[in-house]
This record gives sequence, C-alpha cells and structure tokens, in this order.
Amino acid sequence: MSARVFRWTALAALLLGACGPSSINLSIKSPPGTNLGRPMYMLVRQVDPKQYANEAYSEVAAKVGAPDTTVLQTAVIYPGTIQRFKLKAPKEGAVAVSFLFTAPDGNWQMLLSPPSPTAVDVELTVSRILSDTVPPAIPSEPGAAPEAPKGPPEAPKMPEMPKLPGA
Repeated sequence: MSARVFRWTALAALLLGACGPSSINLSIKSPPGTNLGRPMYMLVRQVDPKQYANEAYSEVAAKVGAPDTTVLQTAVIYPGTIQRFKLKAPKEGAVAVSFLFTAPDGNWQMLLSPPSPTAVDVELTVSRILSDTVPPAIPSEPGAAPEAPKGPPEAPKMPEMPKLPGA
C-alpha cells in the first residue's frame, strides 16, 4: 500500500471514529414480574433533550402505533427474558429509550446524551426501570483515566473473640 493511500485511509478512520459510534447495543433484563408478567413495548427514538423532559407518557405511547421519523426501534419486551438489540445511532441528537409499562411507577424512560454510548445495560422491575448502566467512555486524552487502586481492597476487621475462662 502506498504512503498516500495509507494516509487517506488513516484520515477516514479518524474522522469516522470522531463522529461517535455508528451503533448502540442495548441489553434489556426483564425479570418474570416485570409489567405484572405482561409483555410491553420498548420505544427507542431520537429526541431533543428539552422536548424529552416535557413529554407526556401518552405522547410517547402514541408513537408505537404511529411512528414518525424520530423512531429508531420498537420492540416487545417479554417478562423473564434478557433481550439484546443493535440500533443504528443517530448522527446527531440524544436517544430516548422508553418502556411502556401498563402502570408506570417511577422512571419509565431514559436519555442517552451525545456522544451516544456503544453499549447500555438496562434492568427493569415491576413498573419502572430499576437500573441502567452505560460503560465508561474511553478517555480522549492520555493520562485522563482515573488511577486504579493499588493492591487488593482491605478486608473488614473481625472483632476480637472474648477469652474463655480457664483458657
């Protein structure tokens, strides 16, 4: 390969990598009691963070039956399963992941702000998102990574046992 072709290839790779991930891997853990044991919809869409903050549940739910250009994925989530999805990341804007519980009680959607993560693990409970984990981003500057702890963590100290009489 000539040096010129190599430089163009390296430049293209750099530019494409700088634009953020081209896909997002979602892993959804739904225990058996999720949504009272009933299947439910998940809706993934591109959003403006300001609009997202003011959207009503009914507005989001309406997009399942009548998706618009912002909808990236709809899927049925079944209780008692772990489901994985690979989504095409939008070129710009944030991504909202919404779970349409029969009776939502708490957090029913989450916002992935740009730059989009490459992977997200979500655990659901009866009527809300129990937890979501986005792996930490790779630091962009050398030396920006936090330092790892030195050595194993210290074990808790055991209380001293009382001495028995005659021992």
